Amino acid sequence: MEKLLIKIIVLIVSSLSLSSLMADPIETNNDEIINRALQYYLVENREELIREHDLISSEYKKNNEAKSLLLSMLFHEFLIADISTKKIKKKYSKLCITNSKSALTSSKSEADLYAVLSACYGLSAESNLFKAASHGTQSGRMIDKSLVMDSKNAFAYMIKGIGDYTRPSFAGGSKENGNKNLSTALELIDKHDNSAGDKKFIIAIANFHLANIAFIIKNKQQALQYLTNSLRAAPDYKRALELSKKIES
Repeated sequence: MEKLLIKIIVLIVSSLSLSSLMADPIETNNDEIINRALQYYLVENREELIREHDLISSEYKKNNEAKSLLLSMLFHEFLIADISTKKIKKKYSKLCITNSKSALTSSKSEADLYAVLSACYGLSAESNLFKAASHGTQSGRMIDKSLVMDSKNAFAYMIKGIGDYTRPSFAGGSKENGNKNLSTALELIDKHDNSAGDKKFIIAIANFHLANIAFIIKNKQQALQYLTNSLRAAPDYKRALELSKKIES
């Protein structure tokens, strides 16, 4: 099973090998390139994510036939939107939706791209009151398409689980379904061999959102157990650290 993150990682490596990006002093080795975007996301370093996004965007404008640049840009937009306040979330989720649609027209990786498109519709719904219902519903449709195409995609199940519990009930939101699908994502990760970066990313984020669901329904002990798992995978994960402090205070 192909995972979005593995493919995006390869695409980031190839796109960042362009001379203008390789000239950047922070480019030192492939492992650093692979892990950097995820690490920025986990610690919510939006400035660095935006800086790298702008580098990729600049190159894509020079060569808009380069699919690797488009997908790298899309992934950064998704991460930036997810950790941003309303105004920036609205901007980058809109960019992400537009670029996801463009990528779908020219890519065979439709299951993974539909998962990202689902996430971006969900983020757009959070940041735009007038589109909350339509984009929330569209988010659900996109993730269902993704899972029809690839029923063992851990990333897609994680996105589905997050969308399930964060969407309002009138748009199909459900904490119970969110818990189920986030747990399925972790089960798939446990069964399948993944790269360290891919596994760390999904384990940390899925466990955090399971913790958040437990916290919402006032099961603090279970929330702390999930947070322990999340922080074991990513000790600097800002959201998990903040929720842990909130529960223990």
